[in-house]
Amino acid sequence: MSRIATILASAALLSLVAGGAVLAQPASPPPATTPATPPTKAEKAEAKKKAAEDRKMKKQMAADCRSKAKEQNLKGAKRKEFVTECMSKPM
Repeated sequence: MSRIATILASAALLSLVAGGAVLAQPASPPPATTPATPPTKAEKAEAKKKAAEDRKMKKQMAADCRSKAKEQNLKGAKRKEFVTECMSKPM
């Protein structure tokens, strides 16, 4: 019986020592990431100008689609479907 107790005790001691060695190893450093730089004033102005142009173009396109629907005398669901399809075409 003492032989089994000795083996169990030595196994427990060995697992503590080996487990501690694994835990004591330093973790790998996190990957180096470069912080995102905020956009400059020029970049912001350019993005704002492009967004305004896109809105203007989309608004003009919607007006064109509505006028085409009016020319074709479309009403209700057919008109809505036509305008939606017309708007989905590339600019």
